[in-house]
Amino acid sequence: MIIEHFIVKIQEIFSTVWGWISFAIFFVISCLSGHGTAVGIALIAIVMDAVWGIASSVKQGKFAKSELARDTIGKIAVYGCAILAFSCIDKLLGIHNGLTTNIICSLIVLVEFWSTLGSMLICFPKIPFLRVIKFALIGEIANKLGIREDDVKNALEKFDNKKS
Repeated sequence: MIIEHFIVKIQEIFSTVWGWISFAIFFVISCLSGHGTAVGIALIAIVMDAVWGIASSVKQGKFAKSELARDTIGKIAVYGCAILAFSCIDKLLGIHNGLTTNIICSLIVLVEFWSTLGSMLICFPKIPFLRVIKFALIGEIANKLGIREDDVKNALEKFDNKKS
């Protein structure tokens, strides 16, 4: 009797769109519980990359395109799915410290920070920290500016020679 009542209530919940949406939200929250710090840091890295991307667009005299917003939403969706999948793996394996989720979030932060460094170098090419790693960022800068890597190398060399 009690089990039948329980099953009827579950069927009622899943017979509506809001029931499915509520289930999905609570499922995600359940999977991500305990991983708030890692997820929060990954979100901060994504937002930081978006802000520096806008700054480098402004520095180049380009408008901050809606493409940036689409890219950021796409990143959040892709990264969110990866984090959710690895969080579920942690739960299934009984890994309570969230090892795989923390590894994935760390990789996301590293990728986003690399992209952010490219935007920072476009905005502030004279900062010593950025100058030290500038040649490692040539591909990233070329991609952001939509030009060939050789052009970026030549421009950086001219910039260095001009300062000397």
